[in-house]
Amino acid sequence: MLLAVPALLAAAAAPAAGPGDLCRPCHAEAVAGYLETGMASSISRPAGEWAAALEHQHSGSRFAVEGGAGDMLQVVERQGLAAAHDVEYVIGSGNAALGFLISVGDYVYQSPIAYYTQRARWGMAPGYELHPSPDFDRPVLHECLWCHAGRPRPVGGTQNRYLDPPLEAEAITCDRCHGDPRQHLAAPSARTIVNPAALPAAERDSVCEQCHLGGEERVLNPGRGFGDFVPGLLLEHAFTVFVSDFGTESAGRFKVVSHVEQLALSRCHSESAGRMWCGTCHSPHEKPSDPQAHYRSRCLGCHAGSLGESHARPGADCVSCHMVAKPSFDSGHSAFTDHRIARFPQEGSGDGAEAAGLRAWRRPSDPRLAQRNLGLAYIRLGRRQGRTDFVDEGASLLASLAQRGSLDAVGMEALGSTLVSKDAPAEAGLRALASELIEAASAAEPGRAAFHRSAAASLWQAGDLGRAIARLDAAIALDPQNRAAYEVLARIHQENDGPPAAIEAWWRYLRLVPQSLRARQAVSELRALSEGSDRSGGADREPE
Repeated sequence: MLLAVPALLAAAAAPAAGPGDLCRPCHAEAVAGYLETGMASSISRPAGEWAAALEHQHSGSRFAVEGGAGDMLQVVERQGLAAAHDVEYVIGSGNAALGFLISVGDYVYQSPIAYYTQRARWGMAPGYELHPSPDFDRPVLHECLWCHAGRPRPVGGTQNRYLDPPLEAEAITCDRCHGDPRQHLAAPSARTIVNPAALPAAERDSVCEQCHLGGEERVLNPGRGFGDFVPGLLLEHAFTVFVSDFGTESAGRFKVVSHVEQLALSRCHSESAGRMWCGTCHSPHEKPSDPQAHYRSRCLGCHAGSLGESHARPGADCVSCHMVAKPSFDSGHSAFTDHRIARFPQEGSGDGAEAAGLRAWRRPSDPRLAQRNLGLAYIRLGRRQGRTDFVDEGASLLASLAQRGSLDAVGMEALGSTLVSKDAPAEAGLRALASELIEAASAAEPGRAAFHRSAAASLWQAGDLGRAIARLDAAIALDPQNRAAYEVLARIHQENDGPPAAIEAWWRYLRLVPQSLRARQAVSELRALSEGSDRSGGADREPE
């Protein structure tokens, strides 16, 4: 059963304090307009009254939402276990949907349920629709918060650990598009602030692409973070965006953050010689009171003299015919505007096509960096999609760099962990090479917990259980709530020391994340093995 919450959108999408505060004294009208847009309400705190319930039949889970006066509690129940979490942030503007974030200590996780404003109903968050055991344990990565919030404060070497508070500013602030304002505040002038519209085309487009070009993979340059992009520079100063290569006629499956890819395929864009960009139709400083008239005027700015007599209802509502809203495969229950600007309404967008490969949206100027980033993109996407051909392609690209001594620590770890996963005999030499690469990566960047987990996997494969456990302990010390390390630790102990030792490994995690359904269920199953007890009993009883 699903219960909609009519007041939810108005309550959760209210702009958070902060955006425009520095700029308002001189640019009051622009700030006021910006505060009406979705970017200014990209993240907020819970507000209003909450009451909802839903069932996820695929997993047998039941969810409930309740609260008021600025509080929201979300509850999940499954197989006799339950967990309740206070929501800390509401993420999204509410134009399509609202997601929810929780904190466990100084770690941030995403709720498995979302509210879909277009349909006015609750449902599973994207990616959870067919999940066998949804829980509040999806790590919220820095990349995600960087696009949805203002200036996140991640802890280096971890997936989803943040300083206190996790956000220096909550909603997206003016500097995201206009750059650091300090020089402009000291000496107000058009020369001391970035105006995206005045930049060269690639730098101009980079301002929008930093959040509105998701691609298939985003690969950071060595030593860079997502927050290192500065308006006025090329996006490739910090990272490369890789998109699926479908040739020139298709952008593949329609995605939420694919507006830039779709627009580039449009005839309007291709014939503009680089003049057409996001700002041609969209202004970040206003929310149109009459969207139909607003976008019609943008279209007629170029097409007023070229509409033929046969054109149906010339200029009445351009968007509804030429930019039809359609559901995306990764958006749950929402529809988004197709920016391909089809000449005829029946034209498709290549949905369902399979990519032949990956290509950089813009290649870095350094050919070694371009090869390194492409190799990492192939490996990551190949793992995510189960495409061994992509993984092999990425490994080949990185291996040639490694042979020339031109591979950084991130590349060495990616290549090494790929070789660990190869089912090859020890005499083939892959295991030794994998271990050498991973150890070199760990030595170069000892503060990365993921490198220690990869080293543990390599050592476990080689049968060196003592050192594998030591490396998992090192990973846990750096990133205490990373569940993957405890899962491997429990498996090693179960295979070699029996269920009681595996139970203790899980309890190390449960002391930090006491409501984890996955860990509690694992403890129950292990106790059933060792005691012959009921599978649902004793999950919350810590060993004496």
